[in-house]
Amino acid sequence: MKTKAKITRKDTREHLAQFHLACELVKVIHHYFPGLLSLLKNLEDPRDQRYITYESHVLLMTRILSSIFYISSMRKTSQEFNSDTVIENIGYLCGRPELPELPYWETINDYLKRLDPGQLQGVVCGLVRRLLRSRVFEDSRIRGRYWQVIVDGTQLESSRRELDPKSLYRIHRKGTPEEYREYYYYVLEAKLVLREDILVSIMTEFVENEGSEDEKQDCERKACRRLLKKLHGEFPRLPVCLSADSLYACEPFFEECRGYGYHYILRFKEGSIPYVADEFGTLRNREGNLQKEETEDMTFWSDYVNGIDYEGHLVNLLEYREEKKNGKGKEKSFLFLTDLAVTEKNVRATAEAGRRRWKIENEGFNTQKNYGYCLEHMYSRVYQGIKNHYYLIQIGHMIAQVMEAWESLWKKVRQSREQKHRRILESWKQDKLKETMQEKEQGFQIRFG
Repeated sequence: MKTKAKITRKDTREHLAQFHLACELVKVIHHYFPGLLSLLKNLEDPRDQRYITYESHVLLMTRILSSIFYISSMRKTSQEFNSDTVIENIGYLCGRPELPELPYWETINDYLKRLDPGQLQGVVCGLVRRLLRSRVFEDSRIRGRYWQVIVDGTQLESSRRELDPKSLYRIHRKGTPEEYREYYYYVLEAKLVLREDILVSIMTEFVENEGSEDEKQDCERKACRRLLKKLHGEFPRLPVCLSADSLYACEPFFEECRGYGYHYILRFKEGSIPYVADEFGTLRNREGNLQKEETEDMTFWSDYVNGIDYEGHLVNLLEYREEKKNGKGKEKSFLFLTDLAVTEKNVRATAEAGRRRWKIENEGFNTQKNYGYCLEHMYSRVYQGIKNHYYLIQIGHMIAQVMEAWESLWKKVRQSREQKHRRILESWKQDKLKETMQEKEQGFQIRFG
């Protein structure tokens, strides 16, 4: 087994000295997200135009950069950006070289609580279209055809006080003297898989209280119907394969997918659809599809049954297990339900695609909550402002993932993600873009690791 060559601190210093990280960030934005500024400029401004100091795109770009630089609050953003070089660089990026000052965090929040969040969803969709048209990520398609879209939900802010009439709530210690309500915001997110390490938001749907105390899964399912309708409306010709947890293994979801022409690979639990589980148990031995594969350190088993008829939908079930040969770690076992035909040649690839669902939790929500984006932080006390902060975090994370995946930029850097983002911020504070952006973007290309 090959071991990685040791990289010293001197190696890291000498390697990063070749780059102006602030300039590299701008190159990434110009090359992969060339329409970002025009999309931000074209948003409908809710403010009275007679009393405007900062244009919309300056306010929004300041917030996007804050998330890229892993700044944990709006107040800290104003503190970190309070330098002439930062002001000059943001002005340069925004096409406003004479920008005298940056907006204070309260100014940004006041704008975001009035901006229609649907406009920022439009910006996200516009950026995704550009990434798809670049054809850089074609190898990530499932079976060379379908773009994988992972759907999952997560909780945002929570409090014992009512956050907003639309916030959800759950009751704790019900029926006891200590009973109380916890109010929270919840969002359903669809992430497009571009690479193993690049998952970008393609559509968002907020789960909101409609005046009844519904179960969480009922709310999430209804939100999913709204999300899929919006997704198909924005990308009507996009060949999609959805991945989600076992909550969606149900006839209404299958019918929705059929209507939009979507395929799916879902995690499956025997209790999800008992009939399908029973049929799989009955037919698997008769079908004789059990396979065993071995590598130097792993053993894999797979089994599958095609063509189980459930409420007029033909579904296929596959089981996938793996175990380390050295005996370390427990055997991992997975069940997946899909409408894509499973064969001896594609069973393992299908299972691996199904397993990617966990990436929305780890590469998506976990990164945004615990590694600099502070997704659960209450950036605004107004629900509309919270929604807009959420969308801007998705845009910042989209840009940051491309930057992080740039192989030649980080190949001699053994540092945490937080340290890398801190270095980019330090460069933004020290390097003047106007003086250092001498290398033109023509022919600029990122080679991903």
